[in-house]
Amino acid sequence: MQIAFSGKLGSGKSTVCAILKEQYGYEIYSTGTVQRKIAEEMGITTLELNVRMASDPELDHIIDDTVTKISRERKGEKLIFDSRMAWHFAENTFKIYMYVDPTVAAKRVVAADRGNVEKYSSVEEARELLITRSKEENKRYKSIYGVDNFDYNNYDLIIDSTSATPEQIAETIIREANEYSEGKYSRTKVFLSPYVIYPTKPFGTDDGEELSIVLKDGAHYLISGHSKLSAFQIGNASLVEAVLIDGDVDFDTSLLEEYENAGGFEYQTK
Repeated sequence: MQIAFSGKLGSGKSTVCAILKEQYGYEIYSTGTVQRKIAEEMGITTLELNVRMASDPELDHIIDDTVTKISRERKGEKLIFDSRMAWHFAENTFKIYMYVDPTVAAKRVVAADRGNVEKYSSVEEARELLITRSKEENKRYKSIYGVDNFDYNNYDLIIDSTSATPEQIAETIIREANEYSEGKYSRTKVFLSPYVIYPTKPFGTDDGEELSIVLKDGAHYLISGHSKLSAFQIGNASLVEAVLIDGDVDFDTSLLEEYENAGGFEYQTK
């Protein structure tokens, strides 16, 4: 089984990939790995390659072709492609997108010791810069490839690291990858922290057991399953399964306080 792994900045993809390598025997092909391979073949350093990529979009396509080639040549092997666009170019893969609440992501990168590579004066600054960087990257991908990296429908599994541990996420990925390989997938599956799902109906509304959500501007809005959501929030659940549906949504931020008070938590991003 080959896995194409994409996701939000600060979501912890590298940590989860390391667990999948150490505990489940996967080999990791990151964008950096592929770039080093190409630089070696071109007889230049990876730094020189990155400089050239800034002005030569054709080098992006060389990287993409290399990912496709590796996925074909090593079909059936336990490989992880850790790259934003691997879902689009690695063939016959289980496609994963890893989500994280923007404020939680910002807190992680601020707390991480990255020397002079990344310096932030506050969580708020980090959050805004991460969001801006992510949007700019996606804008570039749309321009080059004509695809939207933020569209959940491009993936087989959406999984959220806001509340779940890396170990829980890795276990879920392996379980779902096995189900996928057995042909049990018929739609994109979505596993989210209940604390990143925004209610659209008052607390106590009983409107079914299934959590159905609409994705709008990168946020998850609940259409049905409000009493179920509040039960998960009160019970401190790490991951809950939701069904992604199409549609628009009217959202009243005043609803958040009702759920926060009942569940004893606070939405990190409002």
